[in-house]
Amino acid sequence: MNIKKIKDNLPVFMESVTQANVAGSAAEMTYYLLLALFPVLLLVANIIPLLPIDSAMIIDLIAQFLPEQIEPLILPTLQDFLNSANPQVISVGFILSIWSASVAFNTLQNVLNRVYAVENTNNFIVTRLLSFLLAMALVIGVGAVSMIFVFGQSILDFLGGFFPIPSELISLFTSLRWPALLIVLFLMLMYIYQIIPKHHYAIIYNIPGAILSSLLMLLLSSFFSLYVTYFGGSSVSNGTIGVFIVLMLYLYFSSIVLIVGALVNRMFYIMKNLEFVKEKSQKTTQYFSENYTNIYHDDVYRGHLTRKDLLEEE
Repeated sequence: MNIKKIKDNLPVFMESVTQANVAGSAAEMTYYLLLALFPVLLLVANIIPLLPIDSAMIIDLIAQFLPEQIEPLILPTLQDFLNSANPQVISVGFILSIWSASVAFNTLQNVLNRVYAVENTNNFIVTRLLSFLLAMALVIGVGAVSMIFVFGQSILDFLGGFFPIPSELISLFTSLRWPALLIVLFLMLMYIYQIIPKHHYAIIYNIPGAILSSLLMLLLSSFFSLYVTYFGGSSVSNGTIGVFIVLMLYLYFSSIVLIVGALVNRMFYIMKNLEFVKEKSQKTTQYFSENYTNIYHDDVYRGHLTRKDLLEEE
């Protein structure tokens, strides 16, 4: 790409960065993710006892995905939920967790819409219903993949009782579990970038950001403990409050990674469709410029009317 093309793309891309408000949007997402976290843990705790597997094994698996600084908050809470688990509340827990996740999804959709410079034209009820369905689809998908990931070896052993399975296939499955996890993470991010915002991008435009975000998520999980050790200080290494701060930091940085991936997708789209993007931006600016006076005076005029005057005017 030559210098002139970079100069042409840069102003439009910087406008998307400004609209995204990365730091503020990440903080907003972190807040709602925290609200959704414990209902999801409650649901997981009521499902685990129904599975034909030792709960300690699943807790050990969950621990592998968490930075060690967060484990003192998540794992004891999950263990407490397990000790008081009641399968009869699964339906309630499922609805509660999905509803909490849908609130986070709604926030995520608003953030991604700002990044992709699109407007959500649906009303509140439709938006919340779609967020609920999208959250449910993602939870079910992640659950199904997790079941395969956890019970893959057991499934192969079970099938081996009916017909012989080559040992090479079992070894291949064991060696590919972590690359498969990266692929699953990539597909989840593709789902988020392609389905949740209201854009009409082709799938190819969301691939770069999904790849970058997948790698950054893994790096974040790997190096987060180093950040806490050298930059967090003693305030985030001692006590429950410190662990909670660490959890917020982890969710905050994860949200930033998610937004950065969307910005990369937006930049890729701008590079391929610069003239269309500039024309659309100019039309929007021209509309508000030409109609500003009328819109302003209409708002001022209607702002001085009482409810009775407005009803009579209509």
